[in-house]
Amino acid sequence: MLYILLIIILVLGYIFGRYVKLNIFKTEQVNHPAHYQRNGKECIEVMEEEFGPQAVYWFCRLNSFKYCWRAGFKDGNSKEQDLAKAKWYANYADKLNYKHNNALSD
Repeated sequence: MLYILLIIILVLGYIFGRYVKLNIFKTEQVNHPAHYQRNGKECIEVMEEEFGPQAVYWFCRLNSFKYCWRAGFKDGNSKEQDLAKAKWYANYADKLNYKHNNALSD
């Protein structure tokens, strides 16, 4: 009986390990991750309210640069994930700039 239980535990551990490697259990890390949301708002939205759109525009531009710079070099983050984050921040900056009639990049 103990041997059967041990085999079941080993098989389940192997299966679970394979699923984790395939990212099936990973949470969203690029587009609206849960750890950046509180009370129905994302951190970046609150930043815009607190610091203004121009500060957030430059924050996004600099964050995009940072993620491109470190892409593929930070343990635990794939190059693809870092480049996806860089793109997200660049897109957010572009949308913010467009919303304010291209006045933020000056």
